[in-house]
Amino acid sequence: MEIIQIEDADLQAIEGHRCRTFQALPHPLNASVIIDDIQAYGRKRVIVICNTVSQAQGLFRDLEELNYETLQVTLLHSRFLPEHRAQKETELKTIFAQDWKDDGNCYVLISTQVIEAGINITCQVMHTQLCPMNSLLQRAGRCARFRGEQGEVFIYPTVEVNPASTAIAIADLEEDESEPKKQSYLPYPKETCELTWQVLEAHTQSAQAHENVGFRTEEAWINQVHTAEDLLQQQRRQNNQMQFEQHFETAYFRGDQSAASELIRSVDNRSLFVWEQTPMIDIEEETIDPRKLLAFSVPISTLCKAWREFQNAGFGGDWIFKRIELPKKKSETYSQPVCTPITSRGVLVSSIQILVNPRYLYYDEHIGLLIGINEFGNGFASPPKPQRFIKNEYRYHMDTYIGHLGCMWTCWCNSFKTTRLKNGEPVDTVYGSVRDELLKAGGQLIKSKIFPQIQQQQAEALFELLVLLAIFTHDLGKLQIKWQEVMRGWQAIAHSSFQAKNPKAHLLAHTDYNPECQEQKAALKAYEKKHQRPNHAVESAYLAQDILNQCLVPLLQNDFSANKEQMQYIRHTVILAAGRHHSAWAGGWEQSDLTRIKTIQLHPQAQQAIAQSWKTMLRYLPPTLSLPPATLSKNVYQIKQKFDLNRFTTDQIEYLQLYLLVVRALRLCDQHSVQLHNT
Repeated sequence: MEIIQIEDADLQAIEGHRCRTFQALPHPLNASVIIDDIQAYGRKRVIVICNTVSQAQGLFRDLEELNYETLQVTLLHSRFLPEHRAQKETELKTIFAQDWKDDGNCYVLISTQVIEAGINITCQVMHTQLCPMNSLLQRAGRCARFRGEQGEVFIYPTVEVNPASTAIAIADLEEDESEPKKQSYLPYPKETCELTWQVLEAHTQSAQAHENVGFRTEEAWINQVHTAEDLLQQQRRQNNQMQFEQHFETAYFRGDQSAASELIRSVDNRSLFVWEQTPMIDIEEETIDPRKLLAFSVPISTLCKAWREFQNAGFGGDWIFKRIELPKKKSETYSQPVCTPITSRGVLVSSIQILVNPRYLYYDEHIGLLIGINEFGNGFASPPKPQRFIKNEYRYHMDTYIGHLGCMWTCWCNSFKTTRLKNGEPVDTVYGSVRDELLKAGGQLIKSKIFPQIQQQQAEALFELLVLLAIFTHDLGKLQIKWQEVMRGWQAIAHSSFQAKNPKAHLLAHTDYNPECQEQKAALKAYEKKHQRPNHAVESAYLAQDILNQCLVPLLQNDFSANKEQMQYIRHTVILAAGRHHSAWAGGWEQSDLTRIKTIQLHPQAQQAIAQSWKTMLRYLPPTLSLPPATLSKNVYQIKQKFDLNRFTTDQIEYLQLYLLVVRALRLCDQHSVQLHNT
């Protein structure tokens, strides 16, 4: 990474002779402060920013109560429906635009952090609640934003609302009743805000208080506040390193999906839904599916506060929140969600999707979402999500087993043009070859971390071979007699009733299916009720062992002088890629699975299909390595032992990295091969 210093001449051009001053004011920000400033200085474009949604809503209510005819107030935050928020943003871009015209009105925008980035607007004066310096300067970027403009930024330590709006304004501030009240800067850390205030206060008391604050001063302020904070964050990360490594090992090496989210971020918000529950569910009615409804994302602290106030109010058998879950051991698609009343704070915190009692929730397009025991429901219900046009986007075509592997290998080797559907519209697309994307990286990984004694070209040849073997083995499970029976049975129906291809005597990898055809969709559903196809991914991984023992292991031993451990782990990268080509969390077979599976019985033509596929694919493999031929050695495999796909540990991370590259190549080739039908 290179740090580029900005020259003073460039700064002058960037800042465009605009002037922006900052002043820290010790008193609270309230409606009177805003009105007094407007009247004293004839402001026409004013932006007010609060740290929380509820504070912004409270201040909005106060300004509305004043009811000035020439005052046009808009509220913007994250708890509006997307259509209302988009409409507001469009109007604001016009009103608070560069070169805005005075029409006699004063326009006030009350907002939260949602305008810190992404909205190109400007104002004459900004009133903002104290926040960390980096956020503050982001906010200030919406004041005197354009060339030649002048603006003032006023910073206040707190927001104060009238008593009638207090319940709204503190809805997001959860307080511990057992402790004395403290100054809150939520959602920001107190230490950073206090340090920011010290810097701003010193500036306000200095001789430069009324001078333009340009890039150099902002840079100095950031360094004053956030250098210490960054070091503190670094220390926190170091202290949490052990916990991170535990999550990483659990997620990646043991395949525990629940640990993966902890690696990405700490989720502080919950999805909030609202609908009227009926005591009886008519099976003819369409079931409620939260995935198809718009949800509000609300901080868990806000919900905890509302839940605690509800408990303290003693509403008896009533409820305010229910936990939304899908019934266990049932299809997600066709099951009514189960909604269980939340009876403790712990259950509330652990819930991801939450149903709120409509009587404690209010929504309109002016103030957004309000929630709490003091709100009166106005009949609002979660609206459906806008439907995306995905016509034919996921339509499947019949592929023979041999043809599918050939198409995948083509996608590895070559780029191609195709027409794909995006939101129902055809889009001309060029897919580059997967080989161009991953071959060099795969070769570098093998050379640098596994076989440092070999040349780059030889390492790339080995990586390409691993991809070939992953493609070759990933669908072996589809050669089971039962899999072919079920899928050929559907293809015969599709051929006779829906003008699909004739399966003839081919072994199949995919069948024809158009989800946009309701008649065909119903026919497939009825067919699948009577005919269940077996799984194939882990079965493919199991069968892959046979093939890899015949060709990969001897090659690693003879051409790369690999030791036993290297042969074992490289072989496992291919097995893992085949077993997880549909799900990154496939773990193999436990003892309890063995009774169910018992045997893998291959179709009588499986050997022939494998031989033809091998011959077809090897024609396009550069003759760099001498790969021994391979096929499955028998038609029936007795399953007597557990089969573990979670074999790598933190000591073998280079093989995990190799697996990630191989499985990415496999999945890209699999996805792109479907598009070859449209070329």
